[in-house]
Amino acid sequence: MSRFALIMLLSCLLAGGLNAQTATHPEGVGLVLGGGGARGAAHIGVLKVLEREHIPVSHIAGTSMGSIVGALYASGYSADEIEAVITAVNWRDMLSDDPPRDMLPMRRKDADLRYLLNFKFGIRKGKLIFPRGVLQGQKLLLLLRRLTLPVWDIEHFDQLPIPFRCIGTDIGNGAMVVFEDGDLALAIRASMSVPAAFAPIRVNGRMMVDGGIVNNVPVDVVQRLGARRLIAVNVSEPLTSEESLTSPLSISNQMLTLLMKDRTDSILRDMNPEDVLITPDLGDFGSASFDRSAEAIAIGEQAAMAQIGELRAFAVSPEQYARWRGERQRARYVLERLAFVDVSNTRSRSPRAVADALSELIGKPLDPAAIESGIATAYGQGQYERILWKPHQRDGEVGIEVTPVDKGWGPNFLTFGLQLSDDFEGRSSYQLAAEASFTGYDLIDGESRVRIDLGQLAGFRAEHYLPVSNSGRAFLLPFLDYRAENQPLSIDGQAVAEYRIRKLIGGVMLGYNISNDWRIEAGLIGGESKASVQVGADIADQSSDFGAISLGFSHDTLDNSAFPTSGNRTDVVLRGDRNALGNEGNGEALRLRTDQAFAWNRHHLLLGLRGFTSWGQADLLQSVETLGGFGRLSGYTESELIAEHGLLGRAVYYRRFGDASRLFSVPAYAGGSLELGNVWTERRDISVESLITAGSLFLGLETPFGPMFLGYGLADTGESSVFLTFGSLLGGQR
Repeated sequence: MSRFALIMLLSCLLAGGLNAQTATHPEGVGLVLGGGGARGAAHIGVLKVLEREHIPVSHIAGTSMGSIVGALYASGYSADEIEAVITAVNWRDMLSDDPPRDMLPMRRKDADLRYLLNFKFGIRKGKLIFPRGVLQGQKLLLLLRRLTLPVWDIEHFDQLPIPFRCIGTDIGNGAMVVFEDGDLALAIRASMSVPAAFAPIRVNGRMMVDGGIVNNVPVDVVQRLGARRLIAVNVSEPLTSEESLTSPLSISNQMLTLLMKDRTDSILRDMNPEDVLITPDLGDFGSASFDRSAEAIAIGEQAAMAQIGELRAFAVSPEQYARWRGERQRARYVLERLAFVDVSNTRSRSPRAVADALSELIGKPLDPAAIESGIATAYGQGQYERILWKPHQRDGEVGIEVTPVDKGWGPNFLTFGLQLSDDFEGRSSYQLAAEASFTGYDLIDGESRVRIDLGQLAGFRAEHYLPVSNSGRAFLLPFLDYRAENQPLSIDGQAVAEYRIRKLIGGVMLGYNISNDWRIEAGLIGGESKASVQVGADIADQSSDFGAISLGFSHDTLDNSAFPTSGNRTDVVLRGDRNALGNEGNGEALRLRTDQAFAWNRHHLLLGLRGFTSWGQADLLQSVETLGGFGRLSGYTESELIAEHGLLGRAVYYRRFGDASRLFSVPAYAGGSLELGNVWTERRDISVESLITAGSLFLGLETPFGPMFLGYGLADTGESSVFLTFGSLLGGQR
C-alpha cells in the first residue's frame, strides 16, 4: 500500500472516530437551570421536551431549585424519574424539621401539652439569640442524600454522567461560590438556602446561602465550562405590583428581587444569538407553591414547545441520542453491609443519642430508610440543628459517617406560652408562661428546665432530667413544683365560696423510656397544701403535709396533640400516701386519662375517658380533682365541679374545612362533643342516675399559641355557656 493510500485510510478512520465521539458525546450544548423555588419545577417540563426531541446535554449548571433538578439529571436520572420524585414528595412534611410526632421521645411529646410555642429562642450571655432560618432543612438534606446515593463516591462533579456545577453565596463576604467537587448533596442544599426561610449551612468552612443572590441563572458558569451553545431556563420570580407592597417584609423582598433581576439581566445579555432562553409563563405562581409542582412542570413543557423550532437545532439522530443516553444511565449502588458507624463529636456536645439510635445498623445492608429512621429518632430529642450522614470507605470496607450539629443558637433556650379565655358573662382569664431549658453541659444528654406561670394559675417548676444508663433510656428526674390558683366551691349548683389553693411539691422520679411510645416511672414525692377562703362562706382554711410513693405509666402514639387523626394517649398514676413519709395516714389515689383518635378523610373522632378516685386516708387536697369547661362537662365553667371521685366519658367529632391540600394554611375545624360524667364526694354516691349529660358545638383553629376554640356548651342540669378558650382537646399537663 502506498504512503498516500495509508494516510488517506488513517484520515478516514480518525474522521469516523471523531464523528462517532461527537455523536455519542456531543460537545457544546450546555444547560442552565435558574433558581425560583417551587417555580423551578418547570425545569422538568423543559427536560421532557429535550428528551423527546433527542437533544443531548454536555454540561449543566443550576442555582437553588435548578441545582436539584440539574444535579439529578447530571447524575443520570431521566426527566420522568425526576418528575416522579418531585411530585411524590410530601412538601408539607418536607418543610418541617421535626420527624412525625409518633417518632418523638415521650419527653418531647409531653411538651406538646404544656401550651407553649413551638419556637425556641436561644439564650447566651443574657441575650436572646434567634435561629438563622425558620427551617434548618434537616428533612431536605436527608432526601438529597438518598437521591444522590448512586454517585456518592464521585469526588469531582466532572465525573458525573454529565459535568455539573451549582451556585452558592458566601454570606460572610458576598462572594459567588461555584461547587465543582465534594459532597453533592451538601452542595445542592447550600445552593438553595433561601435567606430567612432555610438556615445557612457551613460547607468547607464557609457559611453558605442561596446562590440566586449572586447568580440566579448561571449562564457564565456553563460558558466557562466550554459549552459553545446554551439552553437557559429562567424561572425567576417577577416583581410584585406596587399595590401589593403593603408591609416592611414585602418591601424587603421586592428590594432583593430587584437586585437579583438586575444581576440576572446582565448575565443573560451575554448569551450568544444562537443560544435559546426559555422563560416559562408562570404568572403569579409562588416560589413556595411546592404543592403545585405538577402545574409548573406542565407550564415548563409548554414554554419549551413554544420554542421547539430553535431547540431542534440542537437535536441529533435517534440512534445518536440513544447511545448518548445509554452511556449516562443512573448508576445503581450496591447495598453494602455497614462495617462501621462513626459518629463525630466535633460539632455536638451530646452525640450519644445519635450513636445509640444508629448502633443496631452495623452489620446490616446500607438502608437509607433505616438510617433516616434512626436519625429522626435522635433528631427528635430537640437539641440538634441538623444531623448529616454520608457513606464512607475505609480500608476497603463501607460504613457511614454521621455528624450531629448542635443548634447554633443554643445550648440554652427560652420559649413562651399564652392562653386567653372568656365566657362572655364577665369572667375572663389569661395564662402566660415562660420556660427556659439548659442543655449540652454534659455528655449524657441531660436537661434542666425552669418554668414560670402567671395568670389564672400562678406557679414555678424546676426539674433536671438526668439519663442514668448507657442507652439513655433510664433517667432520674428531681423536681420542685409550686402552684397557686383560685377554686370555686359550689353546693347544689350555687357558688358559695372561692378558695385560693396553694401546693408545694418536691420529689425525685426514677423512670424508663421503654420506647418512643411507652414510659414507666416510680418515685418519692412530698410537700404541703393550703386552701384559704378568699370569697364567700365562713369556712375554715385547710392545710396538710403529705408524703407519698408514686407509680405511673404513659403511652403516646398520637400524630398531633391539637387535633389528632390517629393514635392514643394514656396516662395512669397511682399515688400511695404513707404515714412513714409524713402523711397523716395511709391511703391511695388513682388517676386515669386516655384518648383514642380516628379519622376518615376530613372527619375525625376522639373518644376519651377520665377517672379519679381515692381511698383510705389519702391527703384530701392532693386527691381532689375537677371537671367543668369545654370537653369536660361543657356548660359548666372551668373546674366548677370538685370532689375526690369523678368519671368522664366523651366523644368529640371535628371536621376540617377549607382547602386542606394547600401547603401553607391554618387548619380550621367545626365539631361537637357529647359528654357523660360527674364528681362525687363519697364513693357510695356514685350512680348512673347522678351522671350529667353535656355537649358542645364549636369552631376550632390551630394557631401558633395552640388550639383555640369558640363554642357553646350545654348540660342537662340547665348549665350553659358560650366560651372562647385556648387549650388542647386532650387537656394540659405540667
